[in-house]
Amino acid sequence: MPIIACVTLGDNVRVLRRRNFMTQEQLAKAAGISHRTLVNIETKRVTEPHFSTILKLAEALDAEPSRLVDQE
Repeated sequence: MPIIACVTLGDNVRVLRRRNFMTQEQLAKAAGISHRTLVNIETKRVTEPHFSTILKLAEALDAEPSRLVDQE
């Protein structure tokens, strides 16, 4: 039986954050969001953050917003 991976917003944020050699604290500060909000996104406690939060994260990660929400 094949394994199906579900890539989420939190997974994409974590991967991009690590590729940018950023801690959660650094990314939260750069994006102007709380550390708790970022933790909740990365741990999938928040699966549908405000669009403004996605835009802030994308800008802080130097990525297109679509890169954060794509499931591939």
